[in-house]
Amino acid sequence: MSVHIDENLVQGDDGVVSCRHCDAALGVAQQPLRDACVRESDPRTAGPSVRAGSAHFADRPVVLRQTFCPGCLTLLQSEIVPGDEPSGRTRSVVAR
Repeated sequence: MSVHIDENLVQGDDGVVSCRHCDAALGVAQQPLRDACVRESDPRTAGPSVRAGSAHFADRPVVLRQTFCPGCLTLLQSEIVPGDEPSGRTRSVVAR
């Protein structure tokens, strides 16, 4: 029985987390986005509501970090974070 994680991710009976759109393997329960593609860019590329440069609000460079499916390039998550820190968003699938 597969586990529906969200609108883009599913975990199969074998424990592999895959894209619901193209079935590309992305990771396992403890690291569901381990094999996803990551792109970092200027936060202002997030859209018109992000206009000011990050230097006005932070002492360190800030990036827009986006995570994509490697098979179909579906956007899986976005975050605006200090560029020298790992992702602040973590996910794991816990069996109940």
